[in-house]
Amino acid sequence: MSLRKALVALALSAAVLGGTTGCSFSSQVETMKPYTPSDGFQADYPEFDLKVRNVLYITIGDQSTLIGSIINTGKNPASVSIRYADGVTGQVTEKDIATIAGGRKYDIGFNGAPNLDVTLQGVAGGLTEVQFLLDGAEIKDAAGNVERLTIPVVDGTLAEYRALLEQPAE
Repeated sequence: MSLRKALVALALSAAVLGGTTGCSFSSQVETMKPYTPSDGFQADYPEFDLKVRNVLYITIGDQSTLIGSIINTGKNPASVSIRYADGVTGQVTEKDIATIAGGRKYDIGFNGAPNLDVTLQGVAGGLTEVQFLLDGAEIKDAAGNVERLTIPVVDGTLAEYRALLEQPAE
């Protein structure tokens, strides 16, 4: 075998090896990234001892509901409410959700819990914005910015969401 053929074979082997393994040299391992394994949105507010899980808005025609869970990771009770732009009037509206005991989770609209009867702006397939309040005060990040959540709006005609719409409201 000539030197030229050996160099061509070596270069070809290096190209194939680099092409098939090169992606693991330069990119992040996707399985190590945290993600929300649900249809809804989640947020952590460790400085306020509060976690919000799987929040989404289900709508079909004139029926709609907000579902999700709120976890109080602190020791003291926390009064949680929601602020949103009303989907009909456009007015900013506040609604009490619950006072949650320390170390407890409060479900909205599933696990036998009643729905939260709100009318938000947005259409199925889109997004809408809500804001949670803790003890009547806005939740702010370290820079002092108000924390607003952009949550998905899902179609209540789909079987997996239809049953959630039919829960009794608070």
